[in-house]
Amino acid sequence: MDRVLSLVVAGCRWRGFRIAAPLILAAAAAVSSYANHPTFDFRLAVPLALLASAPLAVAGRFPAVSLGVVLAANTGFLLFARGSWPPEAIAAWLIALGACPVLLPRALAFLALAATEAAVLAEVFVPSSVTGSPADSSAILAEAAAALVAWGAGEAMRARKLAAADRAAAAQQVRALTEHGAATRERVAIARELHDIVAHHISMIAVRAATVPYEVKDLPPPGHAAFREIAEEARTALTELRTVLGVLRAPGAGSTDRPQPRLADLTELVERMRGAGQDVTLRTEGALRSLPESVEVCGYRVVQEALTNAGRHSPGSHAEVSLAYQPVKFQITVRDDGSAYAAAAGHKRQDAVRQPGFGLVGMRERVTALGGQFAAGPDQAGGFAVTASLPIPALPPAEAQ
Repeated sequence: MDRVLSLVVAGCRWRGFRIAAPLILAAAAAVSSYANHPTFDFRLAVPLALLASAPLAVAGRFPAVSLGVVLAANTGFLLFARGSWPPEAIAAWLIALGACPVLLPRALAFLALAATEAAVLAEVFVPSSVTGSPADSSAILAEAAAALVAWGAGEAMRARKLAAADRAAAAQQVRALTEHGAATRERVAIARELHDIVAHHISMIAVRAATVPYEVKDLPPPGHAAFREIAEEARTALTELRTVLGVLRAPGAGSTDRPQPRLADLTELVERMRGAGQDVTLRTEGALRSLPESVEVCGYRVVQEALTNAGRHSPGSHAEVSLAYQPVKFQITVRDDGSAYAAAAGHKRQDAVRQPGFGLVGMRERVTALGGQFAAGPDQAGGFAVTASLPIPALPPAEAQ
């Protein structure tokens, strides 16, 4: 019986078989009831035979109802027309009993078994004139045993399914832990390389920028200011790098040494860019309001990277930063006019656009991770434009007015 149920369940994975097989079984049961109904009128035997097997076709979708109908119809044969009980309906009866532990909750499956066994034992009290055959104790015991075997086979199948699910979950957990361990080792390796190589060179830049004014005699004031700014930017870069290293070594932990930048810090960023000789203007549209931290950090980083790219690829050009607070989105536009470029420099800019570095990729990843839209490329005026649109929560009705 266990093997039969396994084959049935394996076949049931094909949708066509799940529907066709019970219907074929029902048709055979109906034909048997019509051809051989010694104790039951065929007008009752045929519909009862159909109910005793056909509902198995929808057992996967409506398990409680379909299995209940099959068991109830077969109980009708068992108690009132045992002599007209077709073999196909008996097979459907056993299959339904085996399917109960697999498809029904535990309590309902036990209730189905108990009701079936009670119906089998109740045959003793039904006169043979009603059932069409005398109450044979050996036959009753065989039916009770068959019901128990069928139900036990279904219970064993259920246990195997649960064990397979547990093994799959355990394997998935092991894979996740393995992948997590590999990713952690990779992050630690990257953090180590950044600390040993990049941080070292940035530290050397900061030290040299701070000591040059004392080593070079008669350095003019603009030179002192330039070296002082280089040293300050290098120290800021070191602080930012330590934050990144902390995240790489302990993802999610972050760093409490320095708060994350926000849109309010863009004024300071623009002033630093101007101090470095870059022509930058900052323009804001819409009513200023507090935005989610993720949007604030993303907006700051997009503007920072866009201005850095403008200074690197289009030195001497004018850059304009536009921030637009809209009802359900925050729009960032950073555009430079590229006016300082000669033809050769313009050609270089186009090469840079065709072969972008990690800056544009990083900006796009930040924006799309928040569900926003990102675009970057040359504009019609000959400059370069970076636009980012980030979704933000809508204003409450009171504030919107």
